Amino acid sequence: MVAAIVRKELRETLAFAALSLGVSLLYVSKLTGKGIPLLTTLLGWAPGMGTGRPDVPFVLDGFSTLSFFIGSSLAITLGFRQSAWEPSQGTALYLLHLPLTRRTLYSTKVLTGVGLPLACTLVPILLYATWAVVPGTHPGPFEWSMTGPAFRVWLLMPLVYLGAFASGLRPARWFGSRLLPLASVAVPAIEAYAVPPWWPVGLPLVLLTAAILVGDILWVAETRDF
Repeated sequence: MVAAIVRKELRETLAFAALSLGVSLLYVSKLTGKGIPLLTTLLGWAPGMGTGRPDVPFVLDGFSTLSFFIGSSLAITLGFRQSAWEPSQGTALYLLHLPLTRRTLYSTKVLTGVGLPLACTLVPILLYATWAVVPGTHPGPFEWSMTGPAFRVWLLMPLVYLGAFASGLRPARWFGSRLLPLASVAVPAIEAYAVPPWWPVGLPLVLLTAAILVGDILWVAETRDF
């Protein structure tokens, strides 16, 4: 039954993930000079994607900023799609009548949803870094430590997704209060990204915030009257 829920969630969300991954890969192809010239020219008109092949990858190209924008857009879309959409369509009642506890059902949805933004953000980082590490592809130096900001962005995707999921699941009537979980993610996300000692401070902050959001999601799922 759990496998069936995973397949259902993937079937309903893969189109969003494919679109996000496709845009990211097009941008990477532009940065590496491997893209189709016409698509590269058209992509240059998009906001934030006008950068050409950089002298120093991951440092002079704005890759991390655009990666966060594309990844967080996917995370927010999936979070609301998996939480607010189903009660509005009546499918939530069907799912709640399956022989699964609410905790198991929503834990499965969350784990499936978290994995997609992580995968779609990680693939472009690895491809871009693989290109950058090859000698002769760019005039500047490259060390794997330069990918640090990009991987920090990658680890922030679960927070954005969980904030959106919690906001979509909340039964609040006022739109502003319903978005409170998503808005509250901004502070720990910025602190975790900007704080210099990432491993001893930033990563524990991300994990703590994610744990609080998961606990809130499961509590609302178990107590909400659908």
